[in-house]
Amino acid sequence: MSFDKLVVLGITNPSTLACLARSRTYEQYCHMVEIALQGKCPFCDIDPEVNKVIADNEYWRAWQSPYPEKNTKHHFIIVPKRHMIDTGELQPAEQMSLFRIMKFLREIYGYESCGVLIRDGDARLSAGTIEHLHIHVMVPNGTGRVESPFYKGLDEERWGVTRAIIYEKLRRGLPVDELTQEEVRQVRGRI
Repeated sequence: MSFDKLVVLGITNPSTLACLARSRTYEQYCHMVEIALQGKCPFCDIDPEVNKVIADNEYWRAWQSPYPEKNTKHHFIIVPKRHMIDTGELQPAEQMSLFRIMKFLREIYGYESCGVLIRDGDARLSAGTIEHLHIHVMVPNGTGRVESPFYKGLDEERWGVTRAIIYEKLRRGLPVDELTQEEVRQVRGRI
């Protein structure tokens, strides 16, 4: 999938553009663009207003996702404190520490089952929105299907680029009432 149709002044990295195109909401998109333009990794330089750490140990930190999947009681994000993209970079002590923080979350929040998704490797291929290894721990609330895709497919990726292009128009100052009816339809409920 080519993300070259999405043009964000100051951002040329294809992986970063792919991550931006997966932003679910306009608010998330603007936040991610701001971080990328500053050259920061949002999981290394966490914003405590967005990512309120609830568990922390020597190698990992965890928080409730600010953008949880539908139908979850809890959606935790667990990230290594050291910047890395691939689980192959984890040292044995970091691996064991990950299981300790996962056990801690289970004990504190009292859930019996969950789903775990690891965003590992190239974000362009793992449906990731952040270029930093991270783990999603999702606890269903029992009201409906919980979906967190590993890969969204070409049609969804194209739709994400289209949506991000609209978000970028808005970020650059285009008033919402100047969007076409089709553009409004594509971002309805997301701005």
